[in-house]
Amino acid sequence: MATSGTAVGLLLSEDSPAAPSPEAVNALREKHPPSSSVLTDLPAPQPQQFVSVDECEVRKAVLSFPAGSAGGPDGLRPQHIRDLLMCREAGPEFLSALTAFVNLVLAGGCPSVIARFSLVGASWR
Repeated sequence: MATSGTAVGLLLSEDSPAAPSPEAVNALREKHPPSSSVLTDLPAPQPQQFVSVDECEVRKAVLSFPAGSAGGPDGLRPQHIRDLLMCREAGPEFLSALTAFVNLVLAGGCPSVIARFSLVGASWR
């Protein structure tokens, strides 16, 4: 049984939200098509001419998300990000990756397909 709705608890649970079937797989593929770009194509952040944040600031911002905050257009809720950050095994690596992504966006290196969405819900400075 899942532990109080945490992402890790749901992943470890034997509960199944849908019966595995070709129809379920097709429905998921329609909702979540493959990405249109390769992540290695992201531009590198420019030297320190832009505002940047460190892991401590990103951690503080993520932990400041109000409980029950709504998700964005992709359905990812702030609680999902918080759960990943708090994961004992992967949390530190996730925080480093998230900080690198935030700094990439702050440096203006965000891919145009993502640029139309804004980082809302956290004050970086």
